[in-house]
Amino acid sequence: MGISQALYTGVTGLAVNSDGMAVIANNIANANAKGFKRDRAEFEDLLSVDLNSANGPAQIGRGSRLRDVKTIFSQGSLKVTDSLTDLAIQGNGFFVVQNDGAEVRESSGRYYTRVGSLQFDKDGFLSDGQGGKIQGYVADASGDLTSRLADVRIQTANLPPKATDVVNFNLQLDSRSPLLKDKEFDITSPIKSSNYNTSITVYDSQGTAHNVTVFFRKMSTDNETGTNWEWRAVADSKDLKNPSGNDLTEIGKGEVEFDKNGFLSAEKPIDFSVTWNNGSIANQSINFDFGVNNTVEQGNGINASTSIAAESSTIFHQQSGYEAGNLQSLEITQSGTVEGLYTNGLRRKLAGVALATFENKDALQKGGRNLFTSTVKSGPAKIGLPQSGGRGSLFASSLEESNVDLASEFVDMILTQRLFQANSRSITTTDTMIEEVVNLKR
Repeated sequence: MGISQALYTGVTGLAVNSDGMAVIANNIANANAKGFKRDRAEFEDLLSVDLNSANGPAQIGRGSRLRDVKTIFSQGSLKVTDSLTDLAIQGNGFFVVQNDGAEVRESSGRYYTRVGSLQFDKDGFLSDGQGGKIQGYVADASGDLTSRLADVRIQTANLPPKATDVVNFNLQLDSRSPLLKDKEFDITSPIKSSNYNTSITVYDSQGTAHNVTVFFRKMSTDNETGTNWEWRAVADSKDLKNPSGNDLTEIGKGEVEFDKNGFLSAEKPIDFSVTWNNGSIANQSINFDFGVNNTVEQGNGINASTSIAAESSTIFHQQSGYEAGNLQSLEITQSGTVEGLYTNGLRRKLAGVALATFENKDALQKGGRNLFTSTVKSGPAKIGLPQSGGRGSLFASSLEESNVDLASEFVDMILTQRLFQANSRSITTTDTMIEEVVNLKR
C-alpha cells in the first residue's frame, strides 16, 4: 500500500470528528429545548487491506467512519409550570400525536414525542400547537373510558341532572327499642309513632332537590327468626302531585328483617315510586337498599345495616341523583385520566391521555420538532394508559427538560477538537514524508 493511502486515512479521521462535532453542537443548541434527547456519535474502523508479512497475514485499516448517531433516552429533570396542560412523563413512554398534515410521518399519520407543552384548541382538542392532536381515550356518558384510541377532546357542556333511583343506607337500629306493632303510624305525629328516623335529599328528573324522611318502627322480635322493622318514607306535601291533607305525605313503605345475630337477612319491597308536582317525570322509581343481606345476596354482615343492642344511628347514606352542574375545573392524574370537577360537586372522567412504548426505542426515527416516528426496527407502538404495561407516570403542570449535560458536552468538545488536530497532524506528517521521497531525486 502506497504512502499516499495514509493521507486518505487521515481524511477519514477529520470527517468523523467533524461529524462528531456537529452532533455535539446540535446537543448544545438544544440544551434548553423541552423534552429534547441528546445524541451520541458512534464510530467504527475501516479494514480493507490484507498484507502477507514474514510473520504471516497482516491487516491495515483505512481509517474510520460514522457508524451511528444514537439518541440517548435518559430521563430529563421535571420543571414545575403554571399551566395544567403542561404534561411531563416520568419513566417510559411517549405521547401519541396525530398530525395528518405533516410531510414525514407513518402511514397512520402518527408521531411520538416526549414534549408535553400542550394546549386546548378552539374545538376542545388537546393539541401540540403545531396541528397535531394528542391521542387517548374518551369517556362515555357514564364517565367510563372507551377502549378506542381517538383525539383527546374535552366537552365543556353542562352536566345534565340525574334523577335518584337508588338510596343506600347503612343503619344501626337498636334491638332494645319497644315494639310498636299495636300502634299505628301517625303521619301527623311521625316521631312519636316511630322508634328512629333519618333524612336524605333526593333529586327528580329536573334536578330539583326534595327532602325525604324515613321513619323506622320495630314490629316484632323472635328468638328463631330475629327482628322485623317497618319503614315509612315521607315527603313534604307541597312537593307532591297527590298530597295528603297533612303537611307530610307518605310516599313509600317496606320492611327490613334481621336474623337472631342482628345481621340483615331480608328487604321488602325493593322499590317504590313517587310523582312530584313540578312537571318532572312521573312515577319516579326509588330503590331503598339497606346493604348486602345474608340470604339472597349471601352477605356476611359487613357493609349492611344491623339491629343489635346499641343506640340507633345512621352510619352513612348516599343516593345516585344529582342536580345539573357546570364544568368548574379540570384535573389530570398521574394515571393519565382527565377528570372534570363540576359545580354540583360531581367528579367525572372526561378522557385519558395515552402513552406509547416500543420494544426498541433506540431505532425510532427523528422527524424534527422533537418528534419521532416508528420504524421496522423499533417495532410497533404499544399504546395504553400511563402506569400500565411498564409505562411511566404523568405529571400535570410540569415539563421535562432536555437531558443534555453541558459539562459533559464541553469535555467531549475538547476531546473531539484534539482528535481533529491529531488527524490533521497525521496528514501534514504524511505530506512531509512524501516530500522526502520527492527529494530523493535531487
